[in-house]
Amino acid sequence: MLILKKLWAAVFITALFIGQTAFAAQSWTVSTPKADSNYKYYVGRGEADSEKAAFDQAVKDAYDQAARENFPAEYSYQADIYQTESSSYLTERTIVSGISARFDGFEKEDEFIQKTKSGYSVKLLYRFSKKAIAREKERLKNIADTPKKRQMSVVGSKSDAAKGVLIVETDPVDGAAVYVDGDRYGQTPMTLYGSLSAGRHSLRIDHPRYQTVTEKIITVPGKTVTVKKTLVPAFATISVTTDPVNADVYLDGRPLGTAPLKYDRIPVEEEVTISLRHNEMERISVPITLKKGEIRPMNIVLPEKAAKISVFSFPQEAEVFIDKKKVGLTPVRNYAIARGSHTLTVEKEGYEPYTHSFSAKGGETLSETAELKRLTQMQTVVSKKQSAVVAGGVDKYHRYEEVRPPKKYLNLSSAATGEEVLLAAMKWSYPSNFIRSRVSYVKHKDGGTMFFMFFSFDEDSYRDQFVKPIRRALKNVTDGMRTEKRRLDCFYEDQKEGQVTCAMPTPKNVSDTIFVKTSPIEHGFLRDKADFDAFVLMTRDDGRREKIKPYEKRKKILSVYDRQGKKRQISNTDLYVAKFTTDKNRNVVFMPSFDEGYETFVQAVHIPDLDPDEISRVEIQVTQGTPVDNPFPANRKRKRR
Repeated sequence: MLILKKLWAAVFITALFIGQTAFAAQSWTVSTPKADSNYKYYVGRGEADSEKAAFDQAVKDAYDQAARENFPAEYSYQADIYQTESSSYLTERTIVSGISARFDGFEKEDEFIQKTKSGYSVKLLYRFSKKAIAREKERLKNIADTPKKRQMSVVGSKSDAAKGVLIVETDPVDGAAVYVDGDRYGQTPMTLYGSLSAGRHSLRIDHPRYQTVTEKIITVPGKTVTVKKTLVPAFATISVTTDPVNADVYLDGRPLGTAPLKYDRIPVEEEVTISLRHNEMERISVPITLKKGEIRPMNIVLPEKAAKISVFSFPQEAEVFIDKKKVGLTPVRNYAIARGSHTLTVEKEGYEPYTHSFSAKGGETLSETAELKRLTQMQTVVSKKQSAVVAGGVDKYHRYEEVRPPKKYLNLSSAATGEEVLLAAMKWSYPSNFIRSRVSYVKHKDGGTMFFMFFSFDEDSYRDQFVKPIRRALKNVTDGMRTEKRRLDCFYEDQKEGQVTCAMPTPKNVSDTIFVKTSPIEHGFLRDKADFDAFVLMTRDDGRREKIKPYEKRKKILSVYDRQGKKRQISNTDLYVAKFTTDKNRNVVFMPSFDEGYETFVQAVHIPDLDPDEISRVEIQVTQGTPVDNPFPANRKRKRR
C-alpha cells in the first residue's frame, strides 16, 4: 500500500512538472505554427555554451529554413560557394546577406531562451510575409531571365604568340578590369598576345564588387602565362545613428544589431535595404547602393507612432481635456496622442474636476477612468477676516491649471551632528512639496465674476515627502523617540486678530525636544489632538536656530485667459506659511500652517468688469517661498484659551 502511494505521488509530481513546463513554454516552441493567409512561420533553434552563440545559431537556422523552402536555387548556389571556397570571410559574407535572395518582410515575433546544464537553448519564432516572398521570387526570376553576355577581351594578334601570351580569368564573375604595369588592357576573361616585354610585370585585377587582386608575373617569349583568380567580395561600411536611440537595424530583413552601430559587411554595387524598427516608432526602410570601400553615415529620425487613450467617467458625459485641449465628452475612445507626458482633466458641472498626469509610449493603448466626486450643495468657508458661501451644487468648475512651487528635498550633505540635522530641517522649505490650490468661479449677482481660491495641504504628500524623511533623519541622531498624543498648549496672542501660539512642555532633564506632527493637518486655530513624534536631542545651545526664519512668504497669483488666449492677472497677494515654532523651553514644533493658523482656507475675489462667459481658462499659482520672520507679531498681552 505504501509503495502504491509513493508511485501515485511520483506520477502526480511528474505530471505537475510536465504541466508547468508546457505552460511556461509557449506552443510554438514545441511545433512550428502552420502558415496562414498572410504569413509563413519558421522556428530557428540553437544550442551552445553561451547565450549569444546559441542566439546566433538560431538566427541562422531560421534563415536557412526560409531560404531552402522559398528560394531553393539561390540557396543551392550559396551552398556551392561554401563547398568550393574555404575563405571564412566569403562564407560569412554569403551567410550575412545572401548573394541573390533578400529577406524583406522576415520578422522575429517571439523568443524563448532557456539555461540548460550544458549551456543555453534558444528558440526564435519568425514570420515571413507571403507578399514579400512573392515579390522576391519575381525579382529573382527577372534577374535569371536577363541574358548574360560573356565579354571576351583579346588584345594583339595570334601571330604574335611567339613573343609571349598572358591569359587572365576570374571566378565567380567575368568583367574584372585587367591592368599591367598600370595600363588597362581589357577585362576578364582576357588573352594578351605579344604586348608585354619579357621580364617581370605588375598585374592588377579590379572589379567594382570584389576586392582588388595584385600579382607579380614573369613573361617569357614563346610561353603562355595563365592567371586564374577567385575574387573575394568587397564591402562597404555604414554607421547608423537613430533618434530615438536603440532602434533595431536590419539589412535586407536580417538583424544587424541596435543603433548606434557600425557595420562593415554591406554588399557593394547592388541595392540593399536598411530597415529600422523601434517599438514606439514607425518602421523606416532606406534603399542604398554603396561603392567598394565607401563609409556611409546614416542619421535617421524615426517618425513616432501615435498612442491612443480611452477616457471613461462616472457619471458619463463629462468634458475631457488633454493638455488643455477639449477632446469630447466621456466616453472618449481611442483618441490619438503623441508619445510622451500629458495631463488629463475631466470636468462635469456639480463635480470636482479630475486631473491626472500620465506618460504614453508610441503605439501604446491607454485607458483612464475618472470617478468624479460630487460637490457639496452648499459649503461655508470661514476665516478670521471674512466668510464665503460657495454654492457647490450650481458652481461649474471650469478648467483651471494649478502651477505648483518647485519641490524641495531635505539636504543633509553637510549635516553630521544632531544640531546640524535640526538646523537643516528648520531651513528646509518642505511645504513646497504638498501645498495645493484650486479655483472656482461663478457669476456675481451684481455683475462680473466671483472667484474663490482654495488652498490646502495634500495629506498623502505631507506624509511621504515630509514626515517620513524628517523622521528618518532625526532617528539617526537622537537619543530617543516616542509618539505622543496630546493637546497642544495653545493660546491667543491677540484675541481680536486671532493669532495663535502653540507649544509643547519640555520633559525635564533633557537638552531639546523636537516635535513632528505625524497625523493629518487639522489643527486650525484651536487645540490639536493629533499625534506627534517627540525626538530627544542632546545638543549644545549655540543660538544659531534662533536666527532661522520660521515663516515663508509666497505669492498666490490668479490669472485668467479670455477666448482669444490673452492672459490677464487679476490677483497677486501674499501667502504666509509657517514651518515650525520655538519657545523658551527649546522645543521645536514642526507643524505647517497657512495664514492665521489655518490648514485650509479660501480667498474670495470679485472682478466686476469680467464676464464669466468670456473666460476660457483659469490659472492659479503658488510661488516658491522666501524665508521671513513671524509676520503676525503679538501686540497684546496673550490670553489663554
